[in-house]
Amino acid sequence: MADCGREKLDLRLLMIHFKNWMENYLIGKFVKLVKDDECLFIRCVNRFMEDYKRVLWKKMKLLQYIDWDLKIDLTLDPKRFMRLEDELLFTGKAWAKLRSWLLKRYGLFEFLCVSEVQKSGRPHLHVLISGIPYVSHADLAEIWQKYGGGYVWVRGINSNVNALWYVLKYVNKTILGKDKVYASILFASNKRMFSMSQNLLTKLNIRRNYKSQGWKFDGTVDELRIKVFCIEENIVFDDFIKVKVTFSLMYEYPLLFDVWDNG
Repeated sequence: MADCGREKLDLRLLMIHFKNWMENYLIGKFVKLVKDDECLFIRCVNRFMEDYKRVLWKKMKLLQYIDWDLKIDLTLDPKRFMRLEDELLFTGKAWAKLRSWLLKRYGLFEFLCVSEVQKSGRPHLHVLISGIPYVSHADLAEIWQKYGGGYVWVRGINSNVNALWYVLKYVNKTILGKDKVYASILFASNKRMFSMSQNLLTKLNIRRNYKSQGWKFDGTVDELRIKVFCIEENIVFDDFIKVKVTFSLMYEYPLLFDVWDNG
């Protein structure tokens, strides 16, 4: 449906769909992965749940020690777009072009880019830059306009910014749909709330590729069943639980450990 750059969008139906989805998802689940005689249980967490903030903190705690040089805000002109969907698609592509421009002009740098949605439903980007001490506002505004963007703000950061708290500020807005417009649009578009440079991803070791490590998906398990098992076996109940499976455990907990085909 076209919105033709209207100042305010009617997102009521979208927010209802998001609310219904969240009510179904909040039932606690763990993903079950198997490899040889080992079993790995991983808590199912989405970015709209309270648990997500705790998991994110564990993964990204090193982010708070990065020194940042610039903060850049990038907005869009809704009159240039027929649909909100087009704006959401545009932000990722235009930011990729701007990154290439910055790289060619200033060399290697690190970045953390956070997507936010205004109360009107319109998206914009907040970017932290490390490794580039100065960018001309006029040049940046000109190139962003050339790519099809709107207004630009850029300022130097005189004191260190804790980027982890910066991300968590926006996470707090989405948890349990506290900011219903922001959360609903992220849900519907499947857009990431934030992205960062490859080097930062490597340093933080955020991406885990369990498939490449030989783990196979074996369904999901109710949280209560995992919790009871951990209490009875004196195992720490956590977001990641690895268990060496024995015939005794399979006998004691048949609904948790079924027999899988290792061949």
